[in-house]
Amino acid sequence: MILYYLQRTFFSERTVIFLVRSLKEIRKYLDKNKKEIEYDGEGRAVIELRVLDDSAFLSPYSTARHNIISEEVSDFIEHSLRGVPHEKAVHFCIHSDVITPEEQREYTKAIHSHYADKYSDSRMEKKHLHRMAAIMTLVAVIALSLIIGFDAKGLRNEVFTEIVDIFAWVFMWEAVDIFFLQCTLLRFKQQRYLRLADSKIEFLPLSKGK
Repeated sequence: MILYYLQRTFFSERTVIFLVRSLKEIRKYLDKNKKEIEYDGEGRAVIELRVLDDSAFLSPYSTARHNIISEEVSDFIEHSLRGVPHEKAVHFCIHSDVITPEEQREYTKAIHSHYADKYSDSRMEKKHLHRMAAIMTLVAVIALSLIIGFDAKGLRNEVFTEIVDIFAWVFMWEAVDIFFLQCTLLRFKQQRYLRLADSKIEFLPLSKGK
């Protein structure tokens, strides 16, 4: 069907076949060259990172309890985990010749604290989403109950009923979106944050990362 549609619109049959083959070849190439995830003896996914300059590793701002990693480092860490399942424990091997032993301890604590804080924030966000979804569901049920009540008393007005019906279903579908989509995505993030807050962090000489 897709092949027929493409032929009828933009491309000749030969061109369409070429495009389909090209896409298949690209997928095969990507699958063939995809780097397999390595695991250590504890079953943690091993992520190799290199740090050539650690001057911006920590944020210039911090709390009274601990330092915070910079947003750039946070984005870098999360980007390095693409392809790693959210529920998998993580083992970072950070290769660098510029990080001192004292900084290693400081950076490890900062990474763990950063993702522990993000997990706590996500828990509060999830509670807020649950409250919103519950309120929207209640509003939708009340609106639909009004329609049923007016029908039972013979007070049905087509225009009013249609407006309330649309209003109720919009709220109901929004609640469904929050419960089953937004909260699901947030749960995946929480799993990632927990694993990062409990990650194993090992610092190695840069020569071992080459």
